Amino acid sequence: MAANGALVERGNPIGDAASKALAIFRRDSRLARSYLLAFWLQWIGIGVEVAAFYYVSQLIGPSPLFGFSGRPVPYFDYVIINIAFVRFQSTAIQCFQQAIRGDQVLGTLEAVLATPTGLPLIVLSAGLWAFTLTALQVAVTLLLASFFGLDLRHVDLASAAIFVVLTVACMSPLGVMGAAATMTFKQAGPTNFIMGGAAALLGGVLFPIAKLPIALQWLSWLLPITHALNGIRGAMQGANLGQLAPDAIWLVAATCVLLPLSLVVFGRAVKRAKIDGTLGQY
Repeated sequence: MAANGALVERGNPIGDAASKALAIFRRDSRLARSYLLAFWLQWIGIGVEVAAFYYVSQLIGPSPLFGFSGRPVPYFDYVIINIAFVRFQSTAIQCFQQAIRGDQVLGTLEAVLATPTGLPLIVLSAGLWAFTLTALQVAVTLLLASFFGLDLRHVDLASAAIFVVLTVACMSPLGVMGAAATMTFKQAGPTNFIMGGAAALLGGVLFPIAKLPIALQWLSWLLPITHALNGIRGAMQGANLGQLAPDAIWLVAATCVLLPLSLVVFGRAVKRAKIDGTLGQY
């Protein structure tokens, strides 16, 4: 009986963690949907974006540079897939910083960190709603683009899903490090501007990296988004995971290095804020 009582008192750690993550998800969902104008404008913006790139693509003919296996692919297929899936990078970099900054401004950060909840669970759960919304936005983007001629007949769903997961896993640590900077300096860092600009110029979002000078192509190879988009484009054009293995391995290796590093950096930022007594400051 005593043993059973101890088990009941301790509870289920996995169930407790899931309940806390779900509570954070619900809070963020309700907060986002409370701003109705901003919430619905982002969906209208997706339609405008798809239409704009469709008409721009009419000025550019199909090219093997836009395809995975060397076959000519329309520019619209190339750019709209990139534009859709690069949202995961933006979300990964922004959401953790925004969550920490929002709690700072609302005065709830100190209370949240005082609860018996591990730091990794707190910081990683902050992205649940953001990534769910992003996945819906990507789906809507591809659906609308299909009415403009986007070819989705050859998609390898398994490879695409794996690369979405790897993209989130590899880019999220950068966002967590940004959240650590927000914790320390009480303002959002320029990570989204830096990484957004790098993705646009060097990540192959708007044009193939083969058009860049050799030195910039090497620099592009160091960016996670380059490998993420290479894999996703290949999967959307029918490539299997074996064909996309080099990009997948690069993302897995980067995740194994960056994820624990980012959690250590965030933990130290919280510890320093507690020692300085600045958790409640913004």
